[in-house]
Amino acid sequence: MRSDTLNDRQLRRFRAECLATGRVSSHPNIVTVYGAGTTRGHRPWLAMEYCSGGSLARKVAAHGPLPVSEVVSIGERLCSALQAAHDAGVLHRDVKPHNVLLTAYGEPALADFGIASVVMLDDAGTVATETAAYTVVHAAPEILEGRAATTASDIYSVGSTLYALLAGQAPFAKEARTGLAPLVTRILRNDLPAIARPGVPPELERLLRRCMAAEPDDRPASAVELGASLTELGQGLTAVPSAPRVPEPTPQTPVSSRRRFLVLCGALAALLVVSTAWRLARPATDPDQMSLSHLTSTAAQSAARYTPRNAVVAQGPDRGELIVSWAMPIRPDVVATVIYEGADANKARAIVNYDASPDAAPWVALRGLPSGQRTCLSVAHVVSSGDVVTFGHPLCAAAR
Repeated sequence: MRSDTLNDRQLRRFRAECLATGRVSSHPNIVTVYGAGTTRGHRPWLAMEYCSGGSLARKVAAHGPLPVSEVVSIGERLCSALQAAHDAGVLHRDVKPHNVLLTAYGEPALADFGIASVVMLDDAGTVATETAAYTVVHAAPEILEGRAATTASDIYSVGSTLYALLAGQAPFAKEARTGLAPLVTRILRNDLPAIARPGVPPELERLLRRCMAAEPDDRPASAVELGASLTELGQGLTAVPSAPRVPEPTPQTPVSSRRRFLVLCGALAALLVVSTAWRLARPATDPDQMSLSHLTSTAAQSAARYTPRNAVVAQGPDRGELIVSWAMPIRPDVVATVIYEGADANKARAIVNYDASPDAAPWVALRGLPSGQRTCLSVAHVVSSGDVVTFGHPLCAAAR
């Protein structure tokens, strides 16, 4: 880890998190931590078990979605590991396929307990406004709204992880490829797409939807409860008898080559007639071109109406901190604001959801920035109508 942006408090928290992880690393489904500390140059280090099987993310990328029975088994083991961590007062905060490693024996093992969230913690102990502290595509809605992480947040991420193993991609992977703003909007709406894959039991999909419920109280109360539900599902899967073999159809009398040729010629002639009639009846003006022009005009009007205004960036009181503020956008049309580093949407630094931030003068503090170096930031509003994203001009400043 880099040490130039860590203060003494953050280093102490890093050591505490490592020690907490070490206390539960004896669990068979948690990666063993052998030691942690800092070098003479104050660079934190962590020595952990080597898992030769790679991550579940790599396995899915190489082989596609996993069998249902294997996903259920992995879920049971992850719940057991999480409950051990929760009993020790440790939140994972970043459960995802990349953080589940496979041992040499093929056993899943949780890794990276809370380490990514440490460097972004502020004095209030919250990490929700910093995208570097968690993976947005697997983050619970309350995290994106600025609330503190809880055991229910880990339950949400487990459900999202199991969904990804079954579907071959995260629940909102399509929005993630489009950009952070559409992704956040879809997660906050809790608009979970169905698993487009045959063979997934409806009760398993219902359980995953419950894990990913918008309200934490609507999720399983603990990892133990979720694990028990998965165990029950797994027993049901093993008890289902194999489907009877469908008898092969009785072969029909073979069709002569001449007859097959005549049928094919008739079909091609009919297709040619239909194609010619369609071209003659097609209007001179392509309606698609009119629709495209209309959409382009609408998008331009939305951009002008919802462009962020009065955005200001200034030095914060702490080292490596910048404060970004802007005028309250048009509500309720604008559902969220995203702060990007640079002039495009490649690297998001913070998210503000207005359901949880009704202040007249919205602002956000960005921490962990390089001290004394010029950083440029862009403010972008997410409009609910069509998930339109409007950008303001980049603002640049140097943190203390």
